[in-house]
Amino acid sequence: MVNEYKKIVLLKGLMAISDHDFKMVKSLLSKELKLNRKMQDEYDRIKIADLMDENFPKDAGMHQLIELYKEMPGLRDLANKLKKEKAKVKRKQMERNNTAVRRHMRDEPSSSQPMSTTNEDLEPESSRSTLNSQVPHLSTATASKRDQVTQLSPEISLRVQARQVSLATASSSSKAPGMSQTTRSSNAQVHGVSPATSSNRAQARASFLAIPVKKPRLKTVPTQPSEVHGHHQGPKQVMVLKATEPFTYDIKREKSMFHATVATETEFFRVKVFDIFLKDKFIQNKVITISDYVGRNGFINIYSDSSVSEVYGNQSMKISTTLRQRANATPKINYLCSKRRGIFVNGNFMVYKKKEKKDCICYEIQDDTGTMEVVVYGRLTSVDCNPGDKLKLLCFELTSDEDKVQLRSTRHSNMKVIKARKRETTAVSHFDY
Repeated sequence: MVNEYKKIVLLKGLMAISDHDFKMVKSLLSKELKLNRKMQDEYDRIKIADLMDENFPKDAGMHQLIELYKEMPGLRDLANKLKKEKAKVKRKQMERNNTAVRRHMRDEPSSSQPMSTTNEDLEPESSRSTLNSQVPHLSTATASKRDQVTQLSPEISLRVQARQVSLATASSSSKAPGMSQTTRSSNAQVHGVSPATSSNRAQARASFLAIPVKKPRLKTVPTQPSEVHGHHQGPKQVMVLKATEPFTYDIKREKSMFHATVATETEFFRVKVFDIFLKDKFIQNKVITISDYVGRNGFINIYSDSSVSEVYGNQSMKISTTLRQRANATPKINYLCSKRRGIFVNGNFMVYKKKEKKDCICYEIQDDTGTMEVVVYGRLTSVDCNPGDKLKLLCFELTSDEDKVQLRSTRHSNMKVIKARKRETTAVSHFDY
């Protein structure tokens, strides 16, 4: 069983990813696998698979690998593939167990025959014999079989035991020597239950135990915005979660825009709107329809007023609190360090250091998981920010410079500063987000 899991982990899980993604996996699993820096650098895929087999004996680490791949860019499809492979292994194991039970029952004919309830099997006292005549007594062979069944999976054990109880009940109620139909009826009446009702209850219980209970599948709430690629004509109905105030991103050409976050009931998107007159339609909690838009670099780009239409009739969408929170959450720095370069980040970060250079300003931000550098260019260098202040970053690109992870401002970036005394700057670059 475990060998099957390990084979999938190695051949279809670790061998199918790039070297960069493999390094990321080793870094994220370093604590669970007890990998030091040297081991992270030297261990290949085979050694990591061996370690995962040792540390996660239940499934050789398939669960951990699937959860990681769900979060890693470009690996969600592989995560789903591994999930299906894991389900196949579970089904095979269930079939083996069912086959073993059927073979065991076939090899012991006594277990399929009505069980004896002769007078020797009953208790000595006549009163007890009369009242308890409907209670099935298991033979020694059947009791031994029952003990073997309990070593199987709980679900299979319940089904087999239910069948044994049903057979025993039928035997004691219909074939016990010296017991007439009238006697059985009177015994049932002593317990306050009619014979038909007693039989129905036994059958219903056996049937109930034989039916597997299906648990409802919970919807997975995404932690990252969904990406749209290419030009789309068809309409998409969404709810506005937040929208910034318009700002000028190209001072020379006087070009303005604003950012927004929208959502459906199952996912959220980041939007760049290049027609600032659409701001009146991007109102928080308002349902709108967008069409004729372009997906690029993780954003939905809207250029024309005709691309957005209002939905009338006070129509609303059920957006869960968890989805709202994740759409507005600030990512942890150690999480950003594990993400692929080129994605864009929003978030609030505390500034600890500031270094002014000729063409940029470098800020060091920090949280409880690590530190990172924020590099600001162009118009945003005029924003007054100092150590102790908090930076609210919008649309900053995750990149790296000499193995140092950075967040850099781009053409459509913006930021706001909250001063240490809770007084917000009145700089030209601002937004409410």
